[in-house]
Amino acid sequence: MRAHIFAFCLLVLLGINTPALGAEAYEAYRERTSIFLIAAHCDALGDLERVALLAGQAQARGALLRAGEDLAKLDDLQADLMRRATQLSCDREDVQTEIARMREAAQVWSRLYTMRFPARWQNWEARRDDARDKARWRVRTPLNSTSGTVMDFGLVARGEKVFLDLVVLGGRTPSSVTLHMRDPKRLKAPMDNDLLRLMGRNGDSPENLMPPQSVMQSFFAIDKMSAPVSLTGETGKKSKAVLFRFADKALAAFSALDPRDVVALELVYPARAGAKFKRERIYAEAGDFAAARLFAQTFPEAAESSKTH
Repeated sequence: MRAHIFAFCLLVLLGINTPALGAEAYEAYRERTSIFLIAAHCDALGDLERVALLAGQAQARGALLRAGEDLAKLDDLQADLMRRATQLSCDREDVQTEIARMREAAQVWSRLYTMRFPARWQNWEARRDDARDKARWRVRTPLNSTSGTVMDFGLVARGEKVFLDLVVLGGRTPSSVTLHMRDPKRLKAPMDNDLLRLMGRNGDSPENLMPPQSVMQSFFAIDKMSAPVSLTGETGKKSKAVLFRFADKALAAFSALDPRDVVALELVYPARAGAKFKRERIYAEAGDFAAARLFAQTFPEAAESSKTH
């Protein structure tokens, strides 16, 4: 093993301000997968280390997939690393040294307050806010509509519960919201370049990456309420900010999406002065939402359950 692995491990666990591409992302994925499999083989993974490594691995994997890497190649790499890990002696000094460094990096990761998870067009901001007394954003991305509507979308926590919410902060308030996303039972993976060309698309915008309606699943917002000030900030106007909440089933489906997936939020605005109601679609990347969620829902006290050897 190389002496610089800890520094590299720390960089990957803490995240990078811009999406890793090419050799950088491939090396990140290889290192994260390798140390994860070695630590698992040596029974050296506590809860904290497992989550930290999985989050870092997911970030690197997402960057590779968005850059066009072949999923089968990544699966083959993992199989090869698994074979190598099981052949290592856990008593080796260099193995124990790297496991100790990995644990130290995970501890640093656990004490961060916020992280940014960038994708192609947008960022997810993950925060470890105290949600015991007030609703707080765990993972959030800002969205803007062509009509001037400003909104935040993502994971909200209140106590021990988490929700997938859309908060409309300004502009016209929709009467209903529907979340559309790829149904993995109908379309196994996001559309590749061949399918995009067949449909006359080039994949240069989130809208162009949306699958056809026939292979999508849809979730209606099940609740609509005034958004709490704890989500809108000190400048938020409680009387105007509105929160739309989706069911747990929608959150589970969204969390399981491929990092290349794009979803659409369909907003329906009430009719005005005899005119018909208006529909508008706003697009968001799934990106590294799953990795951001792992970060945001892991707190320093998780280290207490970590194994020590």
